Formats: sequence, structure tokens, C-alpha cells
Amino acid sequence: MFIKLEQVSFTYLSGTPLAVKALKDINLEIERGESIGIVGRTGCGKSTLIQHFNALLIPESGRVLVDGVDTSEKKAPLREIRRRVGLVFQYPEDQFFEESVFQEVAFAPRNLGIEGKELEDRVKWSLEAVGLDFATIKDRSPFELSGGQMRRVAIASILSMEPEALVLDEPTAGLDPEGKGIILNQLKELQKEKNLTLILVSHSMEDLARVAQRLIVMDEGRIELDDDIRRIFSQVERIKELGIFPPVTAQVAWLLRERGFDVDPGVLTPRELAEEIHLKVLEGKKVNVG
Repeated sequence: MFIKLEQVSFTYLSGTPLAVKALKDINLEIERGESIGIVGRTGCGKSTLIQHFNALLIPESGRVLVDGVDTSEKKAPLREIRRRVGLVFQYPEDQFFEESVFQEVAFAPRNLGIEGKELEDRVKWSLEAVGLDFATIKDRSPFELSGGQMRRVAIASILSMEPEALVLDEPTAGLDPEGKGIILNQLKELQKEKNLTLILVSHSMEDLARVAQRLIVMDEGRIELDDDIRRIFSQVERIKELGIFPPVTAQVAWLLRERGFDVDPGVLTPRELAEEIHLKVLEGKKVNVG
């Protein structure tokens, strides 16, 4: 078990009249190499939860274990935990401060004592891992890049620490469809090639359908559902009650099943839906249009 939460609770402004209970008795286990989506209404605790994964937040009660290490212990190696579990916040490009892309991506590994050719190789790999050409972009100012390029540089700056887990909060927020597609494809390839534990918080169910295999649905500081993404998206009425609307493909499959067609409720992509309609509807029985 790589990351484990046991009865974790957390309150902002604890002990004050403004106290807000953000997490309530969370139990969660994350294996190495998993690809997980986390969803829920605004304010349900998603961002608070992921900040416990790398000890940016310490639980008010309960325990968080990262590879067996309790993050709340006085001598817990928090710096090492944060290297191993990289966290990319929403709009991370707002935190850029270096003059060149190279310096921005090199900042974290340099703080770990890496210099010279090893540092250059690390930066080169990180940029190319997110689909950016090292020679073309390394000397450019990060502030002169497109929105999609800036987001990829921000992800590269975390990858340069060679984390075992990559946690991203709304990684495609504000990007156009092309920018979204590039980032999601790169994340999917990274997860496969490096056996990277990939955790994404997103309001886009279509995005998660492309990269996640497991889905966690939160509501009012608790985990309400935690299962294979196909099984959860097939529960259309249940997740709508939790403020989540599954991808259009899943909703169409659900409506077809309501009409009596034996369509797989776990379809995620337009291609899968088209194949199901061809096999189960058009060839299986005629559509009743009357």
C-alpha cells in the first residue's frame, strides 16, 4: 500500500466560531500505479483530501501513511514525502517566478542537490515527458508561453523531482480542447510508462473518463462512492444525487437501457458507445421511434 488514510478528519479554523469540518473519518487506500479520479461538489473536501497525500496538511485526527510512514510523526521526513508525492495545484502557472523554462523546471531538483549534466538530463526528460521540445523551449520565458504550454511546464517542474505519485488539481482548467487533449494524453502515457500513481481532481467527467480507472466521489467531507470508474458512471441516478453528471456517453447508454436495449452501462468513450449501438441496437433489434 502506497498511500493509506485511516479515520482522517480535518477542520479549518478549529476551535473558532468559523470552524469548518472539511474531512470526516476518511478511510482510503491507494496502490502504486493506480489512476484515480476524485470528484464532488465544490466545497466537498477534494482539495483538502489531496493535500493530506503529501503532508501539506496534517490530519486533525486519524493517520496518513505514505509508504508506511506516518506523516504526523514528529520526525517524519516531510521533504522526502513531498518529493515522492508531487502535487500540482490548480493554475500552477500563477506560481512561476524564474526567468526561463529551464530554470523553472530545474528549481526543485537543484534544491535537492542535483547539478551539472544530471540536472540538465533531468530537466530535458521532464519537458519531453509532457511533450515539449527541450532545445526549443528551454531558454524561453515561461510567461510567454501558451496556456497549454505553461500548464505542461508546471507539470514538468514536479516531474523533475521524479515523484512516484503525481496529484493534480483541475489540470485542464481553462484550457481549450486541443490543450486539454495534449495534457491528458501525456499524463496517460506517463502513468503507463513509469507506473506512476496518478490522481486527478476534476469537474470534467469526460477528462476523467479518458485517464482514470478508479473514481472517488466525495460529498460533505466524506467518501460516498469508491469503485471502478465504469461501474460508478453506470449509476447515473445515484451520482446525479451527489451533484455529478457522468459523461454524455454514459447518459446515452443509460437512456438506451431504460428503453430496453441491452447496452453496456459502463461505456466511457464515443467510440465505445458507437460500437454498443451498432452491436446491441442496430443489429439486435430495431429502434422504436414511435
